[in-house]
Amino acid sequence: MARASDKLIEQLKQEIFSGLLKPGDQLEEADLAVRFNVSRTPIREAIRSLVDNGLLETRSRKGAIVRVLNAKELNDLFEVAAELEGMACRLASERLTQSNKKIIKASLDLCQAAAQVEDIPGYAEANLAFHGAIHEASENDWLTDQLSQIQARINVYRLMPYEIVGRLEKSLVEHQKISEAIFAKDGLSANSLMRDHMMLQGARLPSLLRALV
Repeated sequence: MARASDKLIEQLKQEIFSGLLKPGDQLEEADLAVRFNVSRTPIREAIRSLVDNGLLETRSRKGAIVRVLNAKELNDLFEVAAELEGMACRLASERLTQSNKKIIKASLDLCQAAAQVEDIPGYAEANLAFHGAIHEASENDWLTDQLSQIQARINVYRLMPYEIVGRLEKSLVEHQKISEAIFAKDGLSANSLMRDHMMLQGARLPSLLRALV
């Protein structure tokens, strides 16, 4: 049976990854204890674990907050993510099966449906499904694992550019071009398009971080 702290860790991770908890948001032990109907002991254990994991940080007089990465940290992460995501696209184009093609298409349809009604949370979820479908299509477990670890750090930040007017539509067009290159088995183009897609997001982040501060 899972410990209360383990369940809390997974729940809080999900809220951070989905953007429900944003960088700089404060976590009050008393509020969490009431919300999850647990004592403060598992709350403190969960917070310690998430601090060790780099998702939370502690500040004097503020307690635990969702960690705010600086511009360099984010740029470094997005650079690595862009290269690995590009590699996933290249491998996916080389190893594409009909089953994986259908999954990528289905996730792209979800992106389109969300973009049409400007459903930012829905698009964010569909976006992760699209990238995840490509990761699976790469058929490289080590690569997928590395991308999963990086996404744990950048997912909350990759949501922010969606607030910019017109970004959902532009992101959708980029997704469509990436998928077309993968389906055409043009690995080099798919790689390049995905790298540009990821760094376009990253380039907007410093101004968004200033707004957070």
